[in-house]
Amino acid sequence: MMIDPDNPLAVEIRQEMADAYFAACKQMVASLEALKVFDRTVAASTSDSDQIRRRSELLEEACERVHFVVIQREALQLYCSEGFFEDYEITDEVRARMGPKRRT
Repeated sequence: MMIDPDNPLAVEIRQEMADAYFAACKQMVASLEALKVFDRTVAASTSDSDQIRRRSELLEEACERVHFVVIQREALQLYCSEGFFEDYEITDEVRARMGPKRRT
């Protein structure tokens, strides 16, 4: 997407798009990390129904956040390659379930 450097509105819109993208990336990274931490700490202990429910919530959050970033990348014409998923250590489980949270 080309922007006219002489058009301050176009430049501002592009900056807002970049800010929104990087904020979404931060949220995605935080949700992926929360899931990893949970898996590391709970894997050593027995899991009960509360832990299973909590992991499900963390997984759904991570799947939604990755989905949002993928959509933003496409809008910015930064298509997702394998490198994107590898760089952010996005698991196959998250990739397979990417999408918005299921609302009940």
